[in-house]
Amino acid sequence: MQAQSFSLCFLKLGCFLLYMYVQTAAGQHQRMAGFIDSADLLLRKGLIEESKSMYNGILSRAEINDMPDTLLLQAHLGIARAWHMNQQLDSSLQSYLKALQLAKSAGASSFQADAYMGIGVLQAHAKNFPKAIQYLKQADSLTAAPSVKKLQIRINLANSLMEADKDEEALPYLQSSLQTAQVLSQETIQAIIHTNLSNLFIKAKDWQAAIIHSKESLQIREKLQQPPSIITYNNLGYALTQSGALEDGKKAYLRALPVAQGTQRQQVLKNLKELSLLQNDHRAALQYFEEYDQLKDSIQQQEIAQRVAEITETYESAEKSRQIQSLQLENKTRRQQLILVIIGSVLLILLICLATYLYLKTEQAKRELSHTKTRNRLLLAQLNPHFIFNSLQHVQHYLYKNDKETSMAYLSNFARLIRSTLAHSDTDWISLEEEVELLKNYLYLQRLAMHKPFHFNLHVGPEVDFSTIQLPPMLLQPVVENAIKHGITDQADANIEISIHLAQQKLTVSISDNGKGISTTSPDRSNNLHKSMGSQLVNKRIREINKQYPEFIHLHTEEAYPDKTYPGTRVQFIFDIKQISKN
Repeated sequence: MQAQSFSLCFLKLGCFLLYMYVQTAAGQHQRMAGFIDSADLLLRKGLIEESKSMYNGILSRAEINDMPDTLLLQAHLGIARAWHMNQQLDSSLQSYLKALQLAKSAGASSFQADAYMGIGVLQAHAKNFPKAIQYLKQADSLTAAPSVKKLQIRINLANSLMEADKDEEALPYLQSSLQTAQVLSQETIQAIIHTNLSNLFIKAKDWQAAIIHSKESLQIREKLQQPPSIITYNNLGYALTQSGALEDGKKAYLRALPVAQGTQRQQVLKNLKELSLLQNDHRAALQYFEEYDQLKDSIQQQEIAQRVAEITETYESAEKSRQIQSLQLENKTRRQQLILVIIGSVLLILLICLATYLYLKTEQAKRELSHTKTRNRLLLAQLNPHFIFNSLQHVQHYLYKNDKETSMAYLSNFARLIRSTLAHSDTDWISLEEEVELLKNYLYLQRLAMHKPFHFNLHVGPEVDFSTIQLPPMLLQPVVENAIKHGITDQADANIEISIHLAQQKLTVSISDNGKGISTTSPDRSNNLHKSMGSQLVNKRIREINKQYPEFIHLHTEEAYPDKTYPGTRVQFIFDIKQISKN
């Protein structure tokens, strides 16, 4: 009992540790999902460095802790966007490719579309428009319409097609996107699409269409109280100028000029210079050109300074990255060692629990086997007194008849039978040869005891080897007793047939009589074959033996001669010899 309590304590401890591990893992996954949401929020607010730092922390933890693929690919997508917004396109592309691989493994089509769109936009920035178109079309095929994501993909796809001089292919994408944006009430996106359509129609020199879409875009932006779009005003001014409306074109340019910066201001100044020349206003044209030239030099200087700063930053970043990677590798090694120690401890505890459990189960099985053997011997002890009781009744019968010669013959055979029975009373097995000899003695005694003699025939097949086959003792004799006392009683020409055969490692012992049979209705059902005490003990003993040697003994009862008036009874034992050899 103490060992069993000890084992149960270990099992409970192992289960508790496993439960705590699962709960800890689930809690870690929830925290990681919260970190990803926070990093994404920082990115939407324009806090790129803070967002990158948080995403890097998440990915570092993912290398140590087991993180679901869906969370891992979200982290890679997030940091890819952050790299992209920070103009670090190579790092962004690597993160997008990792996210794409994870999304394919997880079968997450929505995340695949996000990765394809990101890669497509990066390819467009690199002026690799055929690749950009390829990736954006893949993203488009994976995205259900209508949706905001679908609009973003198609707008980027149309822009890439226009850059690749495939305006005719781009136009349907822009027109369908405009309709979808109107259905979804996405007015900001409608303004963007109108601007893109104005770009397309300017390239096609369809000035009126360009003017219409530029004005539509500006009206929507004004309605939404958005800052003026320099590109849209520039498009409107250019289309008006080319259509001959020079004053209206100049007004559009002048609306854009105060807020234009950098290259956009440079383009507006250039367009104003050309418009002034068309108006023969050479003074204004010269003024715009001088400002344009100064701005051009300033932009070039800024670009040079920016390149120097980028090179310096790249070097410093690489050095910091090397130091960080070294520290991360060291921390990772320590954490892995700690995890291995924890896992090893848990496994050791579980192994101890399992070993204790198996030991207790084995001990329990041994005890049950011992109890089964004890019950078998108790049943044998019950069978032997039962047989002796019946035999003494027969001796008493002859003594009452004063038949001394028959009594002496009966007692002589009875003594041999009792001697043999006692010799096997505490053994589990008896040879078939001895069992057959016991049956012969028993049948001889019973025939002498019957006031109406009966015939018996005991046939053993030539394939049966008496010396090697072992059977449990005292199984057959109670059935023979039933056949005599309850089967052929008061039967004319009574006969008992016993046959023993061996086939396919199965020994069949059939005990048949030509009595009334098991189906005959009798007013005294207590005399039924299966109701006698001996038969009940035989059935009980067979069940106990089969617990120790599964499927070793099968017992069948049927009519011996179903076509005759008295069908009789056949009881058939089938012993599977293979089961004994296995055990």
